[in-house]
Parts: sequence; structure tokens; C-alpha cells
Amino acid sequence: MLRIGMDDLFQKAFPEAVPYPPADAPLPEAVARSYDDRTSAWPLQYRGELRKRVLRYARDRGLMHPEDTGTMTHWYSRTPNAFLEKVRPAFVPQAGGAYRGNPTGAVWDIRDDQNLDNYWKLTQAHIDAYGAPDMFHTIGLAERMVFTNRADNLEIKLYAYRRIISKLREHYPAAPMLIASWDFYYPGWSGQEVAELLKLLSPENTILFDYTSDLPQIHRSSDFTQWGVIGTFPWFFGIFHAYEWENDLRGNYDRIKERLPLAAADPMCKGFVYWPENSHSDSLILEFFTKNAWQPDTLTPEELLPAFCRDRYQGAAEQMLAAWQASLPLIKLHQELPLEFRNLATFAGREVTAKRVADIRAKLAKLEPQVKAFPELCEKLAALPYGTGAAFVDRDAIDLARTVAGRLFSVALYRYAATQGDWLAGRADTGAVKAAGARCTALLTALRDLLALHEDYAMNASMDKLRTVHPVNPCFEQALKGNAENGYCRSYIYELFNDYYLKQMALYVAWADGRVAGGDKTSPMKPAKPLPMQAVADAFYAKPLREMAPPACADRGAAFRAAVDKLAAAVR
Repeated sequence: MLRIGMDDLFQKAFPEAVPYPPADAPLPEAVARSYDDRTSAWPLQYRGELRKRVLRYARDRGLMHPEDTGTMTHWYSRTPNAFLEKVRPAFVPQAGGAYRGNPTGAVWDIRDDQNLDNYWKLTQAHIDAYGAPDMFHTIGLAERMVFTNRADNLEIKLYAYRRIISKLREHYPAAPMLIASWDFYYPGWSGQEVAELLKLLSPENTILFDYTSDLPQIHRSSDFTQWGVIGTFPWFFGIFHAYEWENDLRGNYDRIKERLPLAAADPMCKGFVYWPENSHSDSLILEFFTKNAWQPDTLTPEELLPAFCRDRYQGAAEQMLAAWQASLPLIKLHQELPLEFRNLATFAGREVTAKRVADIRAKLAKLEPQVKAFPELCEKLAALPYGTGAAFVDRDAIDLARTVAGRLFSVALYRYAATQGDWLAGRADTGAVKAAGARCTALLTALRDLLALHEDYAMNASMDKLRTVHPVNPCFEQALKGNAENGYCRSYIYELFNDYYLKQMALYVAWADGRVAGGDKTSPMKPAKPLPMQAVADAFYAKPLREMAPPACADRGAAFRAAVDKLAAAVR
């Protein structure tokens, strides 16, 4: 609950400068067709009341909500235009990293006492209206490269932590402070740089909040084994698990198995954290996290599955266990087979070269053992008692089927590109290219049909639910579409499959079919000019969600089996 946005904190902290936004218009600082459109479905006043009730409910059950403090105008917590225009804060310089060019996501320069004081007003406003000063949290200057010189950049980041902590201690001298680890991962700190930060922190009232313990090292990043925390400084071990678009079944299980025992054996490790960036998350990783948080002795999903299925599915345990076990090899390929359906415009525009074909062939050869088991897997999926009234079975059957189908679509799309290259080199005929394109379309269609069977994947269903609770801002539908269609968030959403991905795929297939039919083997194997993908996006935004809603289904079990049969037929 740390990064759910600020609702009406600016209005409460700066009532003279920041009015409540209109309930029937876009947010003044909204950037259309993007995740920077934060137009709310419900008025901020109402959201504030909901926030108060949710946090009170959590506290009554022994849960804690660390209070954000310091440089919190990042990511989900944007600065209203009204504040920027009235107060005109100076910003921390930024030579690299994210959020350049949008002042609502910029960090105010806390070398200026007034900016630091204003940040504190937001923290205190949350405490007064919603929270409690029991624990605090800061992300520092996360995702920002302030200076190009690495030593200078480290110095200002250390300075920011000193300033933030000093301000906290003015008001709450003994309260625990969580130092979030995201900046250590991206843009990345070396182990020695994190060790320099630890020298500034008191282990008496500070905890290093590592929620990237399961992630691979990238760029210039390091992990907790290189920071000098083991045995010396309080810290949390945490699973990041998934970015916004990664709401399929996945898990860095091998890395967790390697690293979790180190945390479990360290008396200075004070907790286990699960930190996905999305809402519809992975039921198996949730069980894995819960089990190992209390007793870290079940370090593979295979060990966990029998008890998990018995407890979760009861009478359907045997069939669900068989489906999970058959699906796991493909589930684990989330890095090798990313969700390519969300990037079709980019994929279609890339030239198919001999090197690209060779790379695809080498990649697919390594994955052949997992992919060739797909027909048997489809039999296990088709045998699931979907639609018989068991909510957990229905939820997880769709999760299993869509995850596997997503992996298989990526395989089919890679094969499609490779077949185009083979045609160019004289190793495949026109029919082979057309058949490969048709398989991609069939898999996307089956995926669409699966998503139609569960309301978790339908934006229109979400809109209907919102309207039953409180009147909805008429501009929110466009904001919802923009937060679904943008390049960062695109994922398993029914309306995107029927009115976006499939239409993009049709453009790509039509181009490839026309190219091979024309016989031109001398030009580069890519569209001579960009395909009209923008027209697809424009039509998506113009079409009302109600007209995109999934069709009514009289027999959901039969529809599920039919969709699985389509998957099987597409890869035979």
C-alpha cells in the first residue's frame, strides 16, 4: 500500500493553492492516451473517504501502513499543475533516468528548505487525515541520474537521504524508517555505494527495504549479497515478481531458491516482502511467498503444488494439480518468451535478416522440450471443471490457459518471422508463410476467447462495477483506455485482443501475404513504410467500451474447452 498514489493529499496540505479537480472533466495535468492520465473514476473527496476506511480497516487487523516521506513526487504520486503554478518549486537537476520533461513527475530540489518543508507537509497531512506515525518510507531520488559523473551523482543521493531523515527526526525522533531498494536496482548502485549509504543510517531505527531480491542484476545494479547488510544491518528480503504488464503466471523461482536461504539464516533479516506492480497476481507465487515467509523450507513450486491444490481446489484438486504440473515448464519461460502480442507494431516493423532467423532458430531449439509437450498440456487444460461454480478453479484455469497460450503465441510469432526469412532464402514456399501467419491469428483468437470468460480481464466489466458504487467521471473511460493501451501497461485485456492486437496482426499478415505473393526477394523483408497501426489505436479510443464487451456465454464450460481446442489446433 505504499505507492497507491496520494488521492487528495495536496488538497489537504495546500488548500489555498490546490483545489479539488472537477468530477466531470479530465484531470488538469492528464496526458491523454498514457499512464500519465490520472483522471479518477470517482471524485478525490470520495477517494479520500475510501482511503481513510481502508487504512482504518487494515490497522484494526494489525497491518501497518508506512508513511511516505521525502521526495515522493515520483511514479504514482504526481504534483498537481495548480501547485506547480502557485508555488513554482525548483527541481533537482536530472541528467538521465525517467520522467524527464514532465514537471508533475519531477523531484523538487530539497537543497531548498522550502521544498523539503513542503514535502513534509504532505507527509503530515497524510498522518493527520489517514495514517499514523508508526513507520515511514522513502524512495530517495529513485530512477534519477542527477549528474553524469557517478561520484557526484552518488553524493547528491546520499545528501538527499540525509536531508529526508533529518527532517523526519525533527518530528518523530525514534520512528522506524524504511529505505526502499528500487534505486539500487535501477538505475543501479554498486555494492560499495550501498555500503556508503549504510554508514549514514542508524540500525536502531532504519530498515533496508529490499523488494528486488529476486531480480537479475542489470545495468550497474547489485544485490543484497554485495551490500554488507548480512549480519550487520536490519533489512527485508523481497520478491518484486512482476511489472505492470506481467500479470500472467511467472516467478523467478530459481533465483529465490538460491537467495532465500541466505536471508532465512540471517538474524538481521527482519521480514519477507511481496511487491508486485499489478493487481491480478499469481496465485501460486502468493502461496509460495506466504508459506516461506513463516517457514522457508519449500523452495520450489513443485514441492508446494500438491498441498496448494488440495487446499485451494478441494474436489477439483487432482485435475488442477495435473494442469499445474504440466504447465510449469512453460510458466517458467517468462523471460525466454515475453508477451510479444503487446508489441506487434514494433515486431512487424523489424527487418527479417539472416542473423535474426538464425537467432530465432537457436532460441527455439533450446525451448523445444517444453514446447513439444503442448498437446498433452492441452488435454490437461480441457479436462478442468471450468464453469461448475468453483471460483478458484475458474480463476486459475483461465490463468493457466492464458499464460500457456501467451507463451505459445510468442513461439508462433518467432516462427512466423523465421519462415519469412526462409522464404526469402528459398527454403520455404508462399504457403508456409501464409500458414505461419494464420497460426498466429488463431492463437490470438483463442486467447481472446479465453479472456472473454472471466470479468477480471474486461474493462467494460470494471466500468460497470464502478458505476454501481458511485457516479463515474464521464472522462474516465478514456483514461482507463489510455492506462491499458500505453506501451508500458498493455497486457491480457479482452478489449485489447479483439479491437487492437487482432487488428494489428491482420495488418501484419496482410502485408506478409502480399509480399510473398508478389515474389519480391530482393527488398528488405520488412514493410517499406510503417503499417497503419495508428489507425488501429485511433479506432480503439473512438469505440465505446460497451461496444467492445465480451459476448454473453450460455455454457462457459463448453466455451472454455472450445478455446483450449483452438489452442491445440493452432500448434498441431
